[in-house]
Amino acid sequence: MVRLTINENFISEISIRLLTPLPPRPDRVAAIRYDGTRRVALAPIGRNCMTCVVRDTDCFCSLPMEALPELTALGSHMRFATRERILHEGFAPDRVYILCQGRIKLTASSSEGRLLLVRIAGPGDVLGLAAALRNTPHKLTAETLEPTELKAILRADFLTFMDHFHHASRNAASAVAAEYEGAILSARRLALSGSAAGKLAAVLLDWANMGSATGEAAHQFLMPLTHEELGSMANLSRETVTRVLSQFRRERLAEQIGDQMVLLQPSKLEALYS
Repeated sequence: MVRLTINENFISEISIRLLTPLPPRPDRVAAIRYDGTRRVALAPIGRNCMTCVVRDTDCFCSLPMEALPELTALGSHMRFATRERILHEGFAPDRVYILCQGRIKLTASSSEGRLLLVRIAGPGDVLGLAAALRNTPHKLTAETLEPTELKAILRADFLTFMDHFHHASRNAASAVAAEYEGAILSARRLALSGSAAGKLAAVLLDWANMGSATGEAAHQFLMPLTHEELGSMANLSRETVTRVLSQFRRERLAEQIGDQMVLLQPSKLEALYS
């Protein structure tokens, strides 16, 4: 560590951390992930955008064939374990991340430290897109819910890619619009449903719809969130979520078995919400 003290009208101390380069190894990649003041090298992942099975009409990567080789060459693929942070609220948008596999929760925090779980991102979503386009600090924190694979692309490279391929610009606009719609749904869920049962029913129905889109059974899906995290989506306390889930189980509306959530009577849950 090198310390430099500057004496003018005030004294400031600047700490410069020197990073020893990693020795070249076949199981390392040049790309790095920033985690506070640490830089973590990650193992390479053999993914190719041209053969990726995630691409569909609602995915950013749904691009013409001539754009896919350049997208493949951009950035680096990264692998993250469960409960690792990808984006930090308030940090500069130096990269965008295309989610290849896994699910990520995006949260906003208050000055008192309360968290609101805004949405869950899945394969094909782009993280940090709005902040990168506007060059403003991230408004959300992104944390993995399960083992996750991402493609990290420098902001400048991503913007250049958008300039070269108008389909990429269109898909980016569509992705930002989807984020806006998700924010509206979250606001409606929090503001327009008066009962705790209605708010929680809305969250479970949203998850069921997302599960259906990713190939899971329409009314049975993986639920990686804790009761506290479910509560942060519905503006409910952890105790209230536990109580309402017990009520749903008694009334045969929904049941959680391990990490699987089963909606037994979706129409009645929809009635609670509406």
